[in-house]
Formats: sequence, C-alpha cells, structure tokens
Amino acid sequence: MASIAASSTFHSFCRTKSPNLSSTHLLPLSKNLNFRTRAIGNSRNCSFAGFIKQNRLGLRKLSSIGEGGEGVAVAEEQPQETVSVPVSPSDMLTMFFQADGTLNEAAIPNVTRALQDIDGVSNLKVQVSEGVAVVELLKQTTVQATGVASNLVETIQGAGFKLQTLNLSFEDDDEVLV
Repeated sequence: MASIAASSTFHSFCRTKSPNLSSTHLLPLSKNLNFRTRAIGNSRNCSFAGFIKQNRLGLRKLSSIGEGGEGVAVAEEQPQETVSVPVSPSDMLTMFFQADGTLNEAAIPNVTRALQDIDGVSNLKVQVSEGVAVVELLKQTTVQATGVASNLVETIQGAGFKLQTLNLSFEDDDEVLV
C-alpha cells in the first residue's frame, strides 16, 4: 500500500474498504486534487494523482503515485504571471517612519542617499545627536503594499545604520466629505 506524506494544515481523508484491509491516508485538501480508487486483489488502493498549489514563488505541481508501496513527490517550478491592479486614490496611505539606533556620523550621507533614491520618500531627516541616530521620513504607499517598512529598514541597515527602535504610523490620505 502507498504511503503519502500529509500537510499539517487542511486535510481530507481517503479510506479503503475491504474485508481484509482497512486504512486511512491523510491527504492535503485542494480544489485540484484528483483521487483514484482501484481494486487490487481483495483490497482497494486509494491514491491521488496530483494537485497544484500556489505560493509566493509561483505554481508548483506536486504528484504522488501509490504503486509498489512507495510515495514519490515531484515539484516543478512554473513562472508566475505578473498581475497589474490600478491603484485608486482611496488606497493611498502616508507612512510615518522613525528609526532610532546608532550610526557613525561619516555614514550619514550614505543613509541619506540610499533613502532619497526610493520612490515616494519625503521629509527625510538623518541625524546623530548625543550618540543616538534618528532617521525620520514620510513614505507614500498603498493599502495593498506589503513589506514597505522592512524594505526601508534593510536599506538603512545596508548603509551602516544599526537599528534599535522602529516607530511606524499611518495616515489615510482620504478626506472625509460631509
């Protein structure tokens, strides 16, 4: 009988029913999951042909074959299509970014240049006072954008800033009309 590895999230059960053999396989639940049940001698073999799952890197096709008691998983990378979604003005946000840490004063121009090259950054201040470095800026972003703050942190750390405290706040750019 085949052994099939199971995912720890959502599952479906496939049971074999025969007078001599009864077993349960835990299978990942998917919309594209194809089950095959066939009789082998006095028992039935329940396996799945494959399924497709989506991840951040693209689509992968996984398959498992239940012949000969061995499960085999094969992953194939397929390129993910780029999706373009228009951004409405109601989706725009202003992020207030303040990072405190340490920075050599000679590295201030490096941090400043690195942040000025980022689209949507304004009101940029990089200063060292009494041994504490502060980076403050405003960044125009969208509700859908993820990782905006982490990209800024990576940029300043790459330029020599050692982060200790990060403060973020957001302001919706919509004006409420009454």
